Amino acid sequence: MNDIEKIFKAIKLDKYRPSSTSYFDAVRKYFVPKTPEEEVRQKTIEFLDTHLGVPLNRLRVEEAMAHVKKRARGRADIVVYRDDEKNKPLMVIECKAPEVDISCDEVREQAERYRDILKADYIMLVNGCKLVIYKYQNGKNFELVEISSYKELLKSKVSFVERIPLEPYSYDEIMSYELQDMFTGVYIGCETPKPIKSFALNFLNLILLKSINHENILESIGVFEDRGIGRTRFGNSAGYNYQIKTRLFIAKERKNKDQILGLSLFGKYNTQLNVSIMNRERRHHSLQLDMDKFCEYDYRTNKIVITHNGTLSTGRGGSISKFIVVDYVKNNAPELIRGEEIYLGSVDNSRLLEWNQPDVQNFIKNLFHYAVLRDEVRKKYKRKYKRK
Repeated sequence: MNDIEKIFKAIKLDKYRPSSTSYFDAVRKYFVPKTPEEEVRQKTIEFLDTHLGVPLNRLRVEEAMAHVKKRARGRADIVVYRDDEKNKPLMVIECKAPEVDISCDEVREQAERYRDILKADYIMLVNGCKLVIYKYQNGKNFELVEISSYKELLKSKVSFVERIPLEPYSYDEIMSYELQDMFTGVYIGCETPKPIKSFALNFLNLILLKSINHENILESIGVFEDRGIGRTRFGNSAGYNYQIKTRLFIAKERKNKDQILGLSLFGKYNTQLNVSIMNRERRHHSLQLDMDKFCEYDYRTNKIVITHNGTLSTGRGGSISKFIVVDYVKNNAPELIRGEEIYLGSVDNSRLLEWNQPDVQNFIKNLFHYAVLRDEVRKKYKRKYKRK
């Protein structure tokens, strides 16, 4: 039963046309418009009934949280109950369209909020390609090894995935072809030159696997709180979504408001270093730095010099002149200017990167500072555009 994609593809839903193309919801007993997410939800109902043995009369679909808790917002896609009267919730199910990564924190946290309100034991996350179940026990979530039947869930006859703590890699491992190949295509681009690939993996090892032990390090990189690793969805100005592990920090912006800054790497053909910003207005990647293009390796010193040319997109094919960006940085952070380029740092890649190294701290601080300045340019551009 682990091949969820195959099982869901085999489930055929009847289509109806009361007006637009629709499905018949077997729980609510009415037509629902056909959408990618609705298709997953209807197939999940069928899967619960025919594969897990959940009686349809023990399901509620789009259960409003306000019915359970006054003023609570949101609706759970599907709630599975222990009893025919539907008074004892067993599991909350969050259904997403196939292109949504259900392993990201945002999806799981949404289901957790509903579980907390309903006091359910389990959450299930499903997108038609992947399905995962967590049990809430002793204040923590534990992922189930297998997709358990309804009877097994009722009796808590389930086993959990063993959590194996990840250890940082050694410098020799990072320099090896074997480890670089393992991360290629996910975090590192397949066409990235070897010296840049080793630097990218060294940096990835730092941001995902190494802890920060002293508050003065946080101050040195321009933040005041380390929030660890999150798998959060970020959009960019071109409209894409990135769902990859990100090191998250909290920092003050120039108007003294708190915002979340993130560092992540993404690689398919080239390697991209992302600096993300989350605040009340938006969440997105403010800087997507092509490491293949903007990282230069000095063979004599084994140092990587990182720069940027100021290019800045605004979405829907729009862009802001790089000269405007460079001029703005000149006026607000002249220390980041070298000639007509943005200078982000020079990092010694001849050793393992650590949080307490001054060149590493300077590089990360410059990345964050530059990303914030880019957002300020975007805001000025949008205000100007609206006035027109």
